[in-house]
This record gives sequence, structure tokens and C-alpha cells, in this order.
Amino acid sequence: MDCNVYIKRLDVIDSTNRYARDEAVSLWREAGDKELVAVTARHQTAGRGQRGNVWNSLAGENLLLTLVVRPGQSLQVCRQFLLSQAVAVAIHSAMARYGIDARLKWPNDIYVGNRKLAGILVELDYSASCVEQAIIGIGLNVNQSDFPAMDRIPVSMKMLLGKEFPVDDVMCDVIECFSRYYTGICTGEADAVATEYKELLLGIGEERHFVDAQGPFMATVEGTEPDGHLLLRRSDGTLSRYAFKEVEQPMG
Repeated sequence: MDCNVYIKRLDVIDSTNRYARDEAVSLWREAGDKELVAVTARHQTAGRGQRGNVWNSLAGENLLLTLVVRPGQSLQVCRQFLLSQAVAVAIHSAMARYGIDARLKWPNDIYVGNRKLAGILVELDYSASCVEQAIIGIGLNVNQSDFPAMDRIPVSMKMLLGKEFPVDDVMCDVIECFSRYYTGICTGEADAVATEYKELLLGIGEERHFVDAQGPFMATVEGTEPDGHLLLRRSDGTLSRYAFKEVEQPMG
């Protein structure tokens, strides 16, 4: 485990993101000179996902993790999406260690085939033109195999590989990978992170089904802009630009 990380372990909490935000001052004080704070729990009673969704997880079976960083002058607000890209490619890299070939669904879900393996929720605080603090929530299905009915079909590492994994080991892999990519975006390697994210996006180089306010359409993912907007090339050749929540890519 990277010695530059402070880990706060909890048993049961409503939300690791909420705890990290409310206790940020004391967490950084406990962390001393560490550059990364991690909060993890065995169980969440009110875990949150993107678009206001609830993140369901059985106690002790999955990775429930919040990472807190303070990039400051190293990350301008206009390039804030780099944090989402860094954590998404970090999870992909961590899963590759186990032989899992995951892909990224814009803006920051992790899929294997048409099944969701992990979700990410990034909350940012700003200071002038910089990102002062980022609270990054990660929910990764590790050992759970029985899920409630939901619109996105879930999958876990256990379901994919047929065996259970120590959640702590998976956490260490995710943190180590994120630390590497985060260092990259803070030290001049941001373009490499963005390029890797683009290469792993679902829809790059293949026509897929999308839905916006005007209805369904077919398009190919062209990439993303530095602020996170998704670029789609429609089947008629036109290029469309979408902010978060303006377009959906149905899976299944």
C-alpha cells in the first residue's frame, strides 16, 4: 500500500462521501503530510450514486470507498473532468490485475459487457479557478451475487471469476492505481490520462443507441471535452455535444 495514503476505516455509516465531507478538516489533520485520504466502510445505509440513485450493497461484501484529494493549483476548474477520468481508468487498471476486461461508460461508470461493475460519484469544491478539494465516492461490486431488481444489471468480481476476493486487497489495488493516475494529472501527464480514458470508452469506434430529450438516435462516441462534455457523431454525420444528464446510453 502506498505510504502516502491515510485510511479511515468505519463499520457502518450512512454514506462515506457524506462522512468525508463533514469530517474533512479532522481527516486531513489525522492524515498529517499524506496527500490522499481514504474513507472505507463495511456497510452504508444511504449510499448514493449518480443521478440521485441509491447504491445498494450487502454488508462486508463490496468495496465502499471515498477518496479525498486537494489538487489546488495543480488542477484548473476548466479541466475538472480529469479527476473522473483518473478514477475511472484507475478502476479499470485495478480490475485488469484480476483479469477483468472492463470498459468505461460516460461519464464514469464501469461495465463488463452490459453489466455494471462499479459506479463513481465525484463532488468538487472550488477556490477561484482551481479545484480546492475533491470527494470521490466509489462503489465496486466484489463478492455480492444477489442484487435487488434495478434498471442497470449489476455484476460482481465473484460472479465474473467464480470466487471471492478479500475486499481489503481490492481496495489497496484501487487506491494504488488511483494514486498513480492522480499524480499524473498533477505533474504534467494529464493528456495521457485523458487519452487512456477515451480509448476505454464504450461507443468509441462503434455505433450505439442513445436517448436525449428529442428521443432515441444512433451515434458513435467521438470523445469528451476537458470539461466533461460528451461528443457524439450521429449517423447523419452531425456532431452533438452533451453535458451530464442530457443524454443516456441504454445498456442491455
